[in-house]
Amino acid sequence: MDDTFKMNKPTNNKEDVSEQREYIRIKDSAVIRLSSLAGVPLKDSSFPMPLPAHFKLLNDIVSSHAEEGQLLHAVESDSTATAKYLKIVNQKIQSLAQLIIASHPDATKFPEQQISISETGVDFYNAKKREIDSLVALNLIFMPDYLSFELYAKVITCTPISSGDDDLGTIYRYGLQFVNIEEQDKDRIARRIFHKQLEERRKQRLGQ
Repeated sequence: MDDTFKMNKPTNNKEDVSEQREYIRIKDSAVIRLSSLAGVPLKDSSFPMPLPAHFKLLNDIVSSHAEEGQLLHAVESDSTATAKYLKIVNQKIQSLAQLIIASHPDATKFPEQQISISETGVDFYNAKKREIDSLVALNLIFMPDYLSFELYAKVITCTPISSGDDDLGTIYRYGLQFVNIEEQDKDRIARRIFHKQLEERRKQRLGQ
């Protein structure tokens, strides 16, 4: 799958923008955990690999921070200093939550790797082979900020690749398509992609 997508022309149609947005892919760093599923998960069924509570706490903090953006913008129009102070406080709270997670054993239990992700799916490497069209439960934890997701997905590709390491043997390049993804999770992934794109453009401007 291509890692980049360029829109050929601007559009004002919200459906067109949404569809185009789904094809934008970026490279990122994440921890991935997989568990095979016997069938399609029910909408209200419990997730088979629940993340620890402190991961969910950080998600809530990040989500509330995103929702506060418009409020901070309104405050900034009245008082730049107050808005700046509130942004600093928010960042401190988020950094503290990340530090708590980083010190937890679960944070270092699984290896970090480079992935390619869009709003609709993710590519990565895994040592275990799974059947095409099989379903999996997926823990996706972006690094180094520990933004985490509990997702369901379908295996679209599972291609064997030599690892170049005799101890590892063959590894597999996976292409997963998200299944029954919640809109709030889709929006959080979209925001992640948007911010990573801004970060890359800033680095390019600075020649990094």
